[in-house]
Amino acid sequence: MRGVLMKIFPWSLLSVGLVLVVRDQLIVPFILLTFISSIPFWTKPSFSRKDISLYSLVSLFIVYALWLMFSDNLDYGRRDVESKLSFLIFPLIFILSYNNWKSEFTRMVKDGIILGVAVSMVISFGRACWCKWNGGEICFRNDQFGFNMHATYLSLMYVFAALLVYERNMPFKNNRLVKIFFTLFILLAIYYMRSLSTLIAIGVLLSVAALWWIISRRRWVLLAILPVLMIIGYFAIQRVPAVMSDLTKTTDTVQEYFRDPEKFVQTHKRWNESNTVRIIVWKFSSELISSVPTGVGTGDVKDELFRVYRSHGYDLFAEKELNSHDQFLQTGVALGYTGIVLLFIIFVFAWKKIRTKEDLVLNAFLILTFITCLFESYLERQVGIIFFSFLLNTLITDWKFRNREA
Repeated sequence: MRGVLMKIFPWSLLSVGLVLVVRDQLIVPFILLTFISSIPFWTKPSFSRKDISLYSLVSLFIVYALWLMFSDNLDYGRRDVESKLSFLIFPLIFILSYNNWKSEFTRMVKDGIILGVAVSMVISFGRACWCKWNGGEICFRNDQFGFNMHATYLSLMYVFAALLVYERNMPFKNNRLVKIFFTLFILLAIYYMRSLSTLIAIGVLLSVAALWWIISRRRWVLLAILPVLMIIGYFAIQRVPAVMSDLTKTTDTVQEYFRDPEKFVQTHKRWNESNTVRIIVWKFSSELISSVPTGVGTGDVKDELFRVYRSHGYDLFAEKELNSHDQFLQTGVALGYTGIVLLFIIFVFAWKKIRTKEDLVLNAFLILTFITCLFESYLERQVGIIFFSFLLNTLITDWKFRNREA
């Protein structure tokens, strides 16, 4: 039995990545299979500074569980804790299996994500084209194109898969050509999904990558070119009306808010435009954290947010059950500053000095998820929770393994 489980484990890792992207609703038995098949690899864990992010993830889960005691809505709180079990399960798997880790395991995780995204793209483009062929008019609209989940979650997976393909030595004769075509289809899919938070995350990632490349190679003269490239990029975006329209709306909304915040809050009570929604819920969430710095409790997050919305006349927001649209604020409302600090620690201590393409992938993952967490309550849905925990644990374990081998 032990030998069978050891053979199953790497394939279970691949299956988690694949199923998570293609049909996350079916993911639970695959996580359970991964947990059980990892048991033969368990050894006594070692403690080091490198593991701080993983133990902080476990600590975050424990705080969510403990903060149930401050909640009146225990039913919602228990469901929320249950949905965040991945913050506990995946760190346990990886921490206990680390001493028997193999590079093959990391490769299977990455291949699962790549394969899942490839299948997802085929289905998404296939459905959209079939819809168009039959006279549909909204087939490529952002709320229709991604076939199985919200555009923010799916587009982030697509971007990360492009990074994994870049890093991977593909088993094809025309390796570079395959990577180029895969990336082009990724970019086209992201264009159709048009998640603003993902587009911002990509922009930040490219800017950081360019700056890192210049500094690491001491090409200081190129720093003067960066503003020129930004201007060129701006004019290039103007050639894409859909993206430019979203950016213009965002800029106008932010400017209107800063001209007169109180007037903005008073005059947008029936608005449902995404930028307006974010600014309002960010303001209300920040006020709630300031008034209850220890958090309202795991189970009372939604109830307290809805109470604040209604107290300001935003009944529509309560009816639509809007969250904070920012993971740090969402966590802060539930757990107070304790939760916010733990979440920051996870990102800060996971950051590694870039020496290889694998290090670049880890840091790119952190940038993408961090920026997304600033604009979405990314860790409030099962797919976001599992994707973040699964990949964070994999990439940190892989980093430790490669440095141990070196």
